[in-house]
Amino acid sequence: MPDTPVLKFVELGLIYESQPVLTNISFEVRKGEHWVVMGQNGAGKTSLFHISSAQLRPSSGLAFILGEQLGKTDMRRLRRRIGISSVSVADQLRPDLLVEEVVLTGVFGDLAPWWHDYTANDRSRAENLLELAGVQNLSRRVFRTLSAGERQQVLTARALMPNPQLLLLDEPTSGLDMGARERFMTRLGFLLAEHASLSLLLITHHIEDVPLSSTHALLLKQGNMVASGGIGDVLTDDNLTIAFDFPLKIETSLGRYRAVARSV
Repeated sequence: MPDTPVLKFVELGLIYESQPVLTNISFEVRKGEHWVVMGQNGAGKTSLFHISSAQLRPSSGLAFILGEQLGKTDMRRLRRRIGISSVSVADQLRPDLLVEEVVLTGVFGDLAPWWHDYTANDRSRAENLLELAGVQNLSRRVFRTLSAGERQQVLTARALMPNPQLLLLDEPTSGLDMGARERFMTRLGFLLAEHASLSLLLITHHIEDVPLSSTHALLLKQGNMVASGGIGDVLTDDNLTIAFDFPLKIETSLGRYRAVARSV
């Protein structure tokens, strides 16, 4: 149904080795919304990512992804409808694959291209996405020879290959220098503009990584929600100060955010 949320969590909880990792998480992502999830290391961001990508079931509460309830649907089939880019995906890919092969594996969500036949349309889409990502000149390069920034651009193109309704990015600028980060953020903007109906959930602990297109935000602290909703209502001095246990002041320029220490 058109009004069905792309993601919906209701009083969601996760317990790992008898310790609560997420507690009473409730929010929903609708078609075309771009969400940023922020918090300290250990706040529960990665666990939320794993549930959102249908790789992990919650211990309590309800989790709906693309209208399917986790625990009552085939999670393997559901994962094929989600675009995922994370360090763990990069680590699992064969490093000797060519860049164009890495992108093609996104059609079926596999880690190598040898188990499926790809159509001319698949190959054309891979070329177009590499061009949008700004790395079309690397299509015949071996994946392991790329810089960290180039790999992130390729992985984002791969995540978009199945034309997903939901795109999940986990710390996409981790390990990038300043120039590589800005290059990636620019190209991400191009990719998102070409997929206007796509919903985005981006995990980060750096406010500088918040894309220009972001519409909503969720702040986590020790597995609990600090705030969620419209990005301007959530990314405030007080909310970030609570989430990061440090007095912070938010500054904006040309739609981008940064945080600096606040005098107390």
